[in-house]
Amino acid sequence: MSITKQIFFGAAAAWFSRGLTILLGLVLMPVLFRTLGKEELGLWLLLGQSTAVLGILDFGFGVTLTRRIAFAKGKSGSLPGALLTGESSSEIADLVSTGLLLYRLLALVAFAVSLGLGFIYLDSLEIETLSVSTVWIAWAVLCLSQALTVWATPWTCLLQGVGHVGWDAIIASFTGALSLIAQIVVALCGGGILSLAITAAIGALLQRTTILTFARWKQADLFALRGQWRRDLFSEMAPLAWRAWLTALGSTLILYTDQFVIASREGTTELPAYRAAWVLIHNLTVVAVTFATASGVFVSHLWQEGDRSHIHRLLDRNLRFAWLVMSAGAAVLLFAGKSVFDLWLGPGNFIGYPILIAFLLSEALEAQTYVIGTTSRATGDEPFAWSFLTAGLLKLFLSIVLAKVYGLLGIALGTLVALTLTNHWYVPWRGLARVEYSTFALIRHTILPSLLWFGGMCAALFGVGRLTADTPSWVQLCVATLTTSLLFCAALWTLVLEPAQRDRFLQFASSIRRAT
Repeated sequence: MSITKQIFFGAAAAWFSRGLTILLGLVLMPVLFRTLGKEELGLWLLLGQSTAVLGILDFGFGVTLTRRIAFAKGKSGSLPGALLTGESSSEIADLVSTGLLLYRLLALVAFAVSLGLGFIYLDSLEIETLSVSTVWIAWAVLCLSQALTVWATPWTCLLQGVGHVGWDAIIASFTGALSLIAQIVVALCGGGILSLAITAAIGALLQRTTILTFARWKQADLFALRGQWRRDLFSEMAPLAWRAWLTALGSTLILYTDQFVIASREGTTELPAYRAAWVLIHNLTVVAVTFATASGVFVSHLWQEGDRSHIHRLLDRNLRFAWLVMSAGAAVLLFAGKSVFDLWLGPGNFIGYPILIAFLLSEALEAQTYVIGTTSRATGDEPFAWSFLTAGLLKLFLSIVLAKVYGLLGIALGTLVALTLTNHWYVPWRGLARVEYSTFALIRHTILPSLLWFGGMCAALFGVGRLTADTPSWVQLCVATLTTSLLFCAALWTLVLEPAQRDRFLQFASSIRRAT
């Protein structure tokens, strides 16, 4: 399988995984809104989102270990199907063994640290309708769930590093879907946050077992080798892991501190509507960067082989796709945002257009930053630690200050301003220089064409709005979504697909017509 096909497979698997997760999450959210009290719902969102913060407790070794395995694989060639040489196999086996021992310790550290910090924070909250012990037990169960996820990290690193991109996403989608379905059933049956937490922990255990079983089947040759702990490999990875951890810490401060500011200032009852709006828009970003996520290990392989031109083509395509996804999503939400939230969560749960616009601006620039930063970091470069850390601390400071004046809007503006002053200019500038891709090319080949398509989408939706002004809101939303989807597909055809890919698609469509 070629690199392009493997990346498309990885992206498709990520789309399927994320799409299924988003769909079930969209179903779960209104179920929770209708079955849990406001305080209990706010606490569950607070606890559930806080577990994402615990991802930093792998101390940056996950991305570093994946990259080192990818570099070792690259010594056998950049093609996904290239056979591993003896040198590559031996080095990968030692990297996995080193990672396994390291992550056993990190799983214990993650559980102990998260449990202690969570108890300290929860003790500071005023909880009225729930038992404090119930909340604490639920947090302990979620900490255990996260520790199990950390424990399974080396197997995910192995699958991604050798080029099996997408399989980890498929496994995660399968186990995650079962977990979300179980949570929906639990909520409908009257279960509270403790039952939801236990369900999440069972899902994490299932995911770890499934990934390990699949890795043993897919890379039986590497499991047959007896790797060993190597202190020199740990010493080489540690400085890069440290910088990767600082980057992850800054990212965590950016993404997951809003709920703490809101809960401390306004109480947990103000959290659900704000968090639901952010999650919906952030999911757009996750979809937008799927190509970049799937491309990472192959960029490492190509960098090891010295193929810069191929890296440039991947970066160009990934950026265009990211901008188009964010443009399409923004056009629909700006046209019918209130209808989306009224139909999804029920009337009264729309956060308002000012906050929605702040989220959209921040996440659109974040998608571009992620694509460029991921490509740059895949080359073995970790230069963004202080930018991310500064952004995270500045975001927290500005959100607290602006919240006193503008409330929830001030928290959203704090994120937008902090990132504009730091990551959203520094990461593209530094990342493009690393891979020798010009800023002029970024503006000419990506940003300007994408903005033109965004303008076209907005103009089309304005016309749709006038034609459907007298119809129900759900009809307007459906027509707007269909119109934007058609324009999005046209944009993909012209900006993302290469000529050879268009030809193959036309040949495939022609063969289907002949067969029917």
